[in-house]
Amino acid sequence: MALGLALAVPTAGCKKKAEDSEKDEKASKKKSSDDEETEKDSKKKKKSSDDEEDDKDTKKKTKKASDDEDDSKTAKKVKAPKNVDDDDDDDDDDDDDKNTKKKIKSLKPSKGDVDIVGSWTLSGKNDAGKKYKGTSKITKIGGSMFKATWTIGGEKQEGIIFKDGNVLSCGWSPKKDLGVIAYLVKPGMLDGVWFEEQHTSLGNEILKGPANKDALSGLYTISKGETPGDKKKYSGTVDITIYKSGVYKLTWKMGGQTMKGLGLRSHHFPGSDTDVLSAGFNDGGDAGVMQYIIYSDGTTMTGHWALPAKGGGEPGWGKETMVKKD
Repeated sequence: MALGLALAVPTAGCKKKAEDSEKDEKASKKKSSDDEETEKDSKKKKKSSDDEEDDKDTKKKTKKASDDEDDSKTAKKVKAPKNVDDDDDDDDDDDDDKNTKKKIKSLKPSKGDVDIVGSWTLSGKNDAGKKYKGTSKITKIGGSMFKATWTIGGEKQEGIIFKDGNVLSCGWSPKKDLGVIAYLVKPGMLDGVWFEEQHTSLGNEILKGPANKDALSGLYTISKGETPGDKKKYSGTVDITIYKSGVYKLTWKMGGQTMKGLGLRSHHFPGSDTDVLSAGFNDGGDAGVMQYIIYSDGTTMTGHWALPAKGGGEPGWGKETMVKKD
């Protein structure tokens, strides 16, 4: 009887254990709740961090787009003609350049009676759209032959000029074997005169080949060749090709001798009534060419130029205007 009563009544130790178990359960629930809150906070923080990163990325993209737009606007400010025969874009020209171009549009090419000897100011733009200014001085050799210097940014270039009517054909090179030739374009023929810097008279060269008003590319035969001075006869071939820029490449082969040059054509100039292929040449292949049209006021000429690329390939080129100082 006493034993049964003892089993039915919980001891103090059992009560404590039950209370502890209940406390543990509550603590476990609280911990679980705390863990759940911590996880929620962590997710909130991660979302906030992700949102912050997304915001940064958005700002970066927006800034890059803005920078790209600014670059695009800047690029639009400096334009170059698509090739050596195209009209120049004058959006970024200064007032003097704009006034000169406006003046040229009102002029006609001269009749060929203009004296080009003297000092000139020049301004131009290369194929990358970079503008430049400088000076030029032209002196006479004799007849239709002249010497010239061009000074731009302290750098001086020297060359020779043949004047035929209102067209100036100029060759320029750092070497001393420089020559210049001017061909009058005719159907199936290029009728040329030429000289080198040591000469005081002209030579003649007539090419027979595929020449026409639309294209000059092809292989030509020298049907008549005659040197300046002693009038020594020569023969050979001339291969003419055209670059994407509109600049011509010429290669002369005469026996064991090879000459190389670059050429420009005058038929695209506004108001021009002549079609001349001007070329600068030498045996080193580093000769450049310039070609100008002289206008009727006698103090203005405009033209284009080309020079070989140092590593080969497409030559550099640009547009240029000269105004006489005296």
